[in-house]
Amino acid sequence: MGGLIPLTVRDLKRWYRNPVSAVVGVIQPIFWIVLFGSAFDIAKFAGANTSAIFEGAPDYITYLMGGILTIIGLFTGMFSGINIIWDRRLGILQRFLMAPINRASIVFSRILSSVVRIFIQVAILFGIAFVMPNGLKIVNGISILDVVILISAVLMISFIFSSLFSIIAVRTTKMETVFGIVNLINLPLMFASYAMFPPDLMATWLSNVAKYNPVSWSSQSIRMVLIHGSLTSSEAHTVLIYMLGLLALSVFMLVMTYIVSNKEIRE
Repeated sequence: MGGLIPLTVRDLKRWYRNPVSAVVGVIQPIFWIVLFGSAFDIAKFAGANTSAIFEGAPDYITYLMGGILTIIGLFTGMFSGINIIWDRRLGILQRFLMAPINRASIVFSRILSSVVRIFIQVAILFGIAFVMPNGLKIVNGISILDVVILISAVLMISFIFSSLFSIIAVRTTKMETVFGIVNLINLPLMFASYAMFPPDLMATWLSNVAKYNPVSWSSQSIRMVLIHGSLTSSEAHTVLIYMLGLLALSVFMLVMTYIVSNKEIRE
């Protein structure tokens, strides 16, 4: 798709040249790990059963890391379509359409730049989690394969929700519509998943719903490699199922984004 890389670079430049946007993107991971990891430490109620309740994790922050990394991808991806609406309102989108580039490249560049920003936040989050008191503890080590699984899970969950909300942005001219949908589904997606709490601490009906939430798939995949390191055959099979589910959704969203972009983006 011609024009994808230049448009992505343009969007990233607009991000880091905006001091407020850049600073917020950098410090947001700090809020996540401090507020949800330390201040909201439900492990204190577990007592001696911490490891059993949190699937072998030595503390709540270690357990929570998979969820926080996924939530960053979820929340940042949700706002990836905002720039499409701004470009339409300011007339920039019309100028892009006059250039010899594929229309889908306009949308995919926003998605790609969103994913890059998410990885920057993830890197910062890992650094903070390692150095903070009672922070992330990787007891069983981490292999290259574990890193690949972690990166792939974050990449796919980011792509899925960036694509979804970019499609919504393409089909509407009102920013309020995007914000309304974001506010409607972001918290249900987060709390109806295994991102924050283990299944044993959830109501049965909610735990059953969470099984089919892609936020759960990403959170659990990352969590298992961080906690267990080398996976057993049973654990590896579970992670494989989750990753295949994320891959299937990613491919579906890729196709849908391409079709909708070429159909809906007009002069």
